[in-house]
Amino acid sequence: MDRRQNGAARWAIAGAVALAAVAGASTARAASVKSKTDLAPTAADADARGKVQFVLKNADDGKLVVRVGRLAPDASFDLLADGVKVGTIETTGGGGGRIRLRSAPRGNDELLGFDPRGAVLTVRDANGDDVLAGTVSDDTIEDGKIACCIPDDSGAECEDRTEADCAAQGGTVTTSNTCLPNPCTDVPVPGMDVVCCIPDDGGAECEDRTEADCAAQGGTVVDATSCDPNPCAATPPAEDEIACCVPHGGEPAECETTSPDACTALGGTATAATSCTPDPCAENPGPTPTPTVTPNPDDTPTPGATPDDHGGPGGGGNDG
Repeated sequence: MDRRQNGAARWAIAGAVALAAVAGASTARAASVKSKTDLAPTAADADARGKVQFVLKNADDGKLVVRVGRLAPDASFDLLADGVKVGTIETTGGGGGRIRLRSAPRGNDELLGFDPRGAVLTVRDANGDDVLAGTVSDDTIEDGKIACCIPDDSGAECEDRTEADCAAQGGTVTTSNTCLPNPCTDVPVPGMDVVCCIPDDGGAECEDRTEADCAAQGGTVVDATSCDPNPCAATPPAEDEIACCVPHGGEPAECETTSPDACTALGGTATAATSCTPDPCAENPGPTPTPTVTPNPDDTPTPGATPDDHGGPGGGGNDG
């Protein structure tokens, strides 16, 4: 290999190392998450169909798309997330419709002011009947990570980090475990309040908060300029809501306040409670596991005992 080839090889290696370093430093910003969820029809409209797609380009840049079909034509439906109204779906003459929410809305987008992962989404008609319901997958949320505000020339950037990693990067640990809404910035003007819908058993409460404070309270930032009229209020449910124990993968059931129809569609267990405080699902953890019987290590039957007396059915204390 001559000198020019040697030099070219060294530059190629150096470039590759530099690119790898940049890529490693920006992993938290560049990671992309995609998930899809089906919405189940309720007894109020067994023909209804719905699908949800969530895309997270960066920790604080998300897009949620909800598509519905076979609903009443030319009608309006509320989209609720954990009981908070987050948008309106308008159907066409064919009964189909779509809503798209983004962290940074453009065109006909509505504001995505919450993290939909793990949220119960409900589509409610003008009569207060819930026609579709489903829980958005939260498999992509990493345990032990929090929203970390890392200094940057253009302002603090929100990234999902462990507390130790956040401190090592010179970041500020927040009380939020997600960057949606972004707890590191107050927009559109620093320190200016936004309209925040805070979940409550009696219905979402509308308050003027900074975006960081809204995130800390587990609230949803909505695209409104005032709490009058209340942008958090959805069409009142046709039935009294109940506390529903909703399955959550292999974890204990989580309590959600829903209509009885939505509870059934979610595959949940209805309780007699009307509130999740105190949590009625904690009192019903599910069936008690069958205790494991440890076989006798000595396979020699006890004197005077028959084989069936030693180790249960089949004898021998070993099912094979």
